[in-house]
Amino acid sequence: MRKKLLTMMAATMVAGFATSASIAQDMDLTKKETYDQIMTWANEPLDTSKYKKDGDLTIGVSAGYLSNAWINFTGQAIKYEASLHPEIKEVKITDAAFNPTKQAADIEDLLTSGVDAILFWPVDEKAILPVLKKAHDQGVVTINIGYNYMHDDAVTSNAYVNQWTYAEQVATNFAKSLDGKGKVVAMLPIAGSSAAVVQLAVLQEVLKGYPEMELISSEYGDWDRAKAKQLTENLLQRFPQIDGAFSPAGQMSMGIYEAFDEAGRLDELTLSPGDDYNGWTKLVAKEGKWGSVTSGLEVGREAVKQAVKILTGQPTTTAVVVPTRYLEPAEAAKLHEADRPDDWFKTDLPAEFLPQ
Repeated sequence: MRKKLLTMMAATMVAGFATSASIAQDMDLTKKETYDQIMTWANEPLDTSKYKKDGDLTIGVSAGYLSNAWINFTGQAIKYEASLHPEIKEVKITDAAFNPTKQAADIEDLLTSGVDAILFWPVDEKAILPVLKKAHDQGVVTINIGYNYMHDDAVTSNAYVNQWTYAEQVATNFAKSLDGKGKVVAMLPIAGSSAAVVQLAVLQEVLKGYPEMELISSEYGDWDRAKAKQLTENLLQRFPQIDGAFSPAGQMSMGIYEAFDEAGRLDELTLSPGDDYNGWTKLVAKEGKWGSVTSGLEVGREAVKQAVKILTGQPTTTAVVVPTRYLEPAEAAKLHEADRPDDWFKTDLPAEFLPQ
């Protein structure tokens, strides 16, 4: 199993929970105003009285996929948090393996089994809305997990990371590290994903405040280290000057680093902060620069806590926003665990709940 963890694809990692067209019901993700509106919704009080249950609780988890390290840790965090709540008697987890039709069927099966709440991260949000509505109509709590906010009557609540704030933390610190000058490239996630759309929009917005910085190319590395390296090799052939690379995903940043190193141009490279991916924090520890922005891995545990609040009638808001923060290089370096593979995240999970 450790070998499997080492070789898992990083595609759709961290922020790739659906295409941009289906997030927040087709709102414009390239505008900060959209995220301000989402925060307004997130802070509204949630009437939990209609969901209150007596007795033991059963939690269903509909995973759109369980095939990368960040998601693997999220799933294990859900199990661990559930173990801390004696009112939860069972957690049932399904894996759609990137198949939206299967995910809809999985949710149907969870409903039939009699769960009290369904926690989910979608392959395609629109594809599962009908079955989420069915869950809603049956009084089952539905909680969306990840980096996307779903605003729909069929979704009871969200536990999520604000994508705009996250990307802004990365882009702002990147610009500062370059003293607001230079030619830069962007290595973005999967084309069309909400992560790619938001990251590019935020970078462009931040660069408006730095007229001496120029974005000369935007590439899509699919959260994949090897692809990011290949794309960067092409960029190095095209551009005699590249002063910096924007890439919030640590594994893609590692590919960029390797390409610059092999081209003998490492001395000209400034990277944006990556995330808390173990391979990236190892690189930060080695270089002593760039830093990290935390990835919000707590969303799984927060989703379970939110489910318990709702099902026990406690006061809460319509969403839990998991904060992220910038870590200076010295602090980010402390996250590195030398005895763990690159595909790992520092965690306080007990040994019995660590991914295998």
